Amino acid sequence: MFERVDRVKERRRERLERIRTQSRDSYTPYVDDWKDPIEETPNPFSYSPRENDLMDQPPPSHEKWGVQILASVLLIGAAYVLFQTTLIPASWKSSAREVMTRDFNFSGVADWYEARFGPIPTMLPSIPTNPPAVPATSTTKDAGAVWKLPSSWKIVRSYDPESANVILNTGMNDQITIGEAGWVAFVGEKPDYGTTVIVRLTKGREIWLGNLDSIGVTKDEVLTPGKVIGTARVMDQTSRHLYVGAKVNEQFVNPLEVIPFE
Repeated sequence: MFERVDRVKERRRERLERIRTQSRDSYTPYVDDWKDPIEETPNPFSYSPRENDLMDQPPPSHEKWGVQILASVLLIGAAYVLFQTTLIPASWKSSAREVMTRDFNFSGVADWYEARFGPIPTMLPSIPTNPPAVPATSTTKDAGAVWKLPSSWKIVRSYDPESANVILNTGMNDQITIGEAGWVAFVGEKPDYGTTVIVRLTKGREIWLGNLDSIGVTKDEVLTPGKVIGTARVMDQTSRHLYVGAKVNEQFVNPLEVIPFE
């Protein structure tokens, strides 16, 4: 009887030994509990913080330099083709050459910024070592006169604080031009002025040009000295009347103190 038991145990041991030595692919599902220590297969859907960090890292610096160099070469090649090919009109080539070679108008941009937003901010305030002496009788005319009105224009009505303007006779043929850089802040109708263009200048000044018959500028347009604003309205058969107003620091003043005659 004991021998039979021993043979059964021996057969069971041999069967278990065969199962352990079989390849992993031949395992039956219930044999997983018997398998030897085998390296586990990683789960493709498992989250690995280290791998995710590697994916978020920017490309190496040499790759970025390579992309930038390639973009530069393509840009230079496009410019070369633009100037060498005969398929592009000559006017386009001349326009591109003018844009790439002209000097940047820093002073014009500074004037436009100061006219629209106020004085240009600086890192440190300017502290004059020897400030000039300013007379006690200094007027707006001393501080703000930049250009002058034509001597041929005549005063029809002096400055009126109620309407805040003067009326000038510009003749029949003269156009109204701006004498310094500015920015068109308003185009439209104003009480006591009629059809009006308001030009904002530097140093907190505004010029109001009213009673216009034609207008040659648009709102938000940046003006350069000599730009034609328009013409005044005909009041009779021999003259055109221009309404001129001026503001300094948001206060109306006599425009002839800001823009004198020649």
